[in-house]
Amino acid sequence: MLFLLQRLVRLVAFVFLALIGMVMAVVFVASTIVAVAILVVVARLRGKTFSAKEYWMARSARRKPILKSGSFSTKNSADVTDVKARDIS
Repeated sequence: MLFLLQRLVRLVAFVFLALIGMVMAVVFVASTIVAVAILVVVARLRGKTFSAKEYWMARSARRKPILKSGSFSTKNSADVTDVKARDIS
């Protein structure tokens, strides 16, 4: 009887946590839909069309680069050497 009660409490806790997670997911999706709807309305009021690709490209153009200097930052394309390799057998 005690084992059955423990399993029942675990089941109730699991279902409760699952429902909380589902509610959180629904709130996240709803807030995302509202945010995109606001972006679409503002774009229509400005006389433009809303495109997610253009939006993120404009945002990334305004963002400061993370790597300003170092081996991974390639600001000057003249420093890059194109090398072609061939397999000789």
